[in-house]
Amino acid sequence: MSARAWLAGAALLGATLAVSPVWVAQAQDAGEEKPAADSTEKTSEYSSAQEVLGSLQGLTKDWKNPRNPSEEEIAGFFASAFPRCADYLDANKEAKDADLIYNWAGRRAAYAYGNEGFVRIANSYMAAKPEAEDLKTWKDAALFARLGIEADAEAAKKELVDLEKAAKDDPSRRLELADIWLRYFDKQSDSEGKSKLIEKLKSDESFTKSEDEWVQRRLMRTIFANSDKQEITDGEAFPDWASVMTVNALDGKPISVADYKGKVILIDFWAVWCGPCMGEMPNVIKLYEETHETGFEVIGISLDNESGKFDLEALKSTIAGKGRVSEMPWRQIYDGGGWSSGLAKYYGVRSIPKTVLIDQSGTVVAQGLRGEELASKVKELLAKDAAEEGADK
Repeated sequence: MSARAWLAGAALLGATLAVSPVWVAQAQDAGEEKPAADSTEKTSEYSSAQEVLGSLQGLTKDWKNPRNPSEEEIAGFFASAFPRCADYLDANKEAKDADLIYNWAGRRAAYAYGNEGFVRIANSYMAAKPEAEDLKTWKDAALFARLGIEADAEAAKKELVDLEKAAKDDPSRRLELADIWLRYFDKQSDSEGKSKLIEKLKSDESFTKSEDEWVQRRLMRTIFANSDKQEITDGEAFPDWASVMTVNALDGKPISVADYKGKVILIDFWAVWCGPCMGEMPNVIKLYEETHETGFEVIGISLDNESGKFDLEALKSTIAGKGRVSEMPWRQIYDGGGWSSGLAKYYGVRSIPKTVLIDQSGTVVAQGLRGEELASKVKELLAKDAAEEGADK
C-alpha cells in the first residue's frame, strides 16, 4: 500500500482527479469526534451520508504531512472511516443517500483487508442492489476484507477455494480470484506463496495463449502489480518489463524497451481522464513529429479504466486523434486497471503525467520532463548521437 495521499478539494465522492489517486474526500469536520458504536447496537451521530463523509476529514487532523501520510496513518484512517460509514447505513436502512457512501467506499476497497466496517458496507450494498452489475466486484472486495478478520478468515479461505473450483473453465474469473490470493499473501508477508502463484500464472497456457484480450490484459495487470517493485533511477539502466513477462501493446504485438535500442525513448504514463496529461500531449506529438525520423520514440502506458467513461474505446478514439488532440502515432500499453494498472504498480507511479526519458544506451536520463524542457533534452541527446556518428566516419 502506497503512503501517498491527495485530498480532493470539495469532491465528497472522492472522484479521481487528474494527477493522483484519492483516498480522503475533503470537507469540513462535522464536529467533535466520537468513538464508533460497538458491534452489538449500531447507531450513528450523523444525519446524512454527506455529513458522514464530511466528518472523515477530521480523521486526518493529526497527520504530520496530510499530502504524504504514513502507511500507519492511512491504516488508522480506514480503521475508523469504514465503521463510521457502516454505522450510518446500519442505523438508516432506508437511507436515500446511501449511494454517496457506496461510491466512496467502493473506490477504496483495496484498504478493506481485515475491516469489518467495510464488510458491513458491502453487505448493505449487496442487499440493497441484488441486481447491480458490479455485484461480483463487491462480493470479491468483501471476501478480501474477511480474509483479514480472524474470526472469519478460515471460512473466507474455504469460500475462495470453492470459487476457484467453480471457475476451473473460466480463465478470466480465475485471474480475478488469483488476484485476491496474491493480495492476501502480501498481507500475510507470504513471499513464497506469492512467488509460486505468480510463476504458476505465468506458465499457465490458458492465460498466456488465450485469444481473449481481456484475459491477456488482466494477466499483465495481475503479474506486474504483484511482482517485486522496480526503482527508476536517473543514470541507471531502465528496468525493462520484458524481464518479467512478454507484454503486448494495443496492436496485439509484443513491445519492450529493448525493441528501441539505439533510440531516444520517452516512456509516458498518462490517461485520457488526466487533464494535465492531455494538456501536455500536443507538445509530445509535436516533438515526435519533429524528431522521430532522427531517432526519437515514445511508448505510452495508459492508466485508463476497463469500463466507464474513460475505457478502452475512449482510449482508442483519443489515440486515433478523434478527441482533444491529434493522432498519437506511437505504440501504447494498456491493461484497464486505472490506478491499479500493473506497470504503474510495478514502477511505483503514483501521479501522472509521469515521463521517463531514456537515452540511446538504455540509461535513464531524466524523469518528469515536460514542454520545452523535454524538447530541449531530446534534441540534445539526438544531436550528441549525430555528432558521435559523424566523428566515427
